[in-house]
Amino acid sequence: MFRIRSFIMPAILAFILLAGSLIILFITQPSPEKAIKVTAVIKAIANDQEFWEVIKTGMRAAANEFGITLDIQGPWVESDVDGQIRITENILKNDPPTALILAAADYIRLAPLVEQAVSQGIRVIAMDSGVASSRLVTFVTTNNIEGGEKVAAEMLRILEPGRKLAIINHVQGTTTAMEREEGARKVLAQDGRYPLLGVWFTENFEENAYAITVNLLKEYPDLGGILAMNEFSTLGTARALQDQGHAGKVRLVGFDSSLTEIQLIEQGVIAATVIQKPFNMGYLAVRAARDAAANRPLPPFIDTGSVLITADNLYEPENQKLLFPFVD
Repeated sequence: MFRIRSFIMPAILAFILLAGSLIILFITQPSPEKAIKVTAVIKAIANDQEFWEVIKTGMRAAANEFGITLDIQGPWVESDVDGQIRITENILKNDPPTALILAAADYIRLAPLVEQAVSQGIRVIAMDSGVASSRLVTFVTTNNIEGGEKVAAEMLRILEPGRKLAIINHVQGTTTAMEREEGARKVLAQDGRYPLLGVWFTENFEENAYAITVNLLKEYPDLGGILAMNEFSTLGTARALQDQGHAGKVRLVGFDSSLTEIQLIEQGVIAATVIQKPFNMGYLAVRAARDAAANRPLPPFIDTGSVLITADNLYEPENQKLLFPFVD
């Protein structure tokens, strides 16, 4: 009997100590990351634009890594500003998240919703495109003015002085369009040798870029080059130059890095393209949302970078990683 008690009492004490330790650990451990709910409202949810598909991949990778609940919403096309407003209003009314990542389709019109979200205690992170609010936690994006400068500087490098230029941009009113145009105009004005015919907007439809280019070729037979400011603008322009027999004659410098754009660089239709780092952008936006929810300090601006890609540097290992950002 004595020997049995000698075993039972230490076992009971050990159980009590273990249970107490587990209770203390449960009480004192930090809240799990999965308690953070992040909703992202992007410009376009359709899967035909590789830029947004890669951004979504980066966002999901970060959400999986940090154990965050992530919901990605948006209108079908970038030009549907009203649709993006309705989606955001519905989120704030019916399913408010801990943090909101917003890629605003319009710099002015989305601003009131940022104010509303902040008044509800939601931390708001801008991604890709800015919005007219001083209440953002941070802004995760490419430096688009610098990107526009790179497009124009490359055009000036490859095109003889005096040739006429046109800018084909995407959605009027978005900061990406405004800032890329600003950067390009700055470089052209500083040089002063290349007449700029104007700026045309596609509303982010490839077919519109195609039609604009065909009309430009008819109206300006001495057109020297086109600066296209996003993926669809670049693709539509390139296809029109091919179909009209002007590929390589009218120089094209574009933006973004879809597989088709890469092939067109190899074929000499596109002279160069400025690529963003959309995987990084999506990943860093979700990480910023996590940090904002935990009240960690963040810089007001997180630059995800851009790189000029040409036929000469297309196959460099570092650029291949950017062009094909696979996730294990």
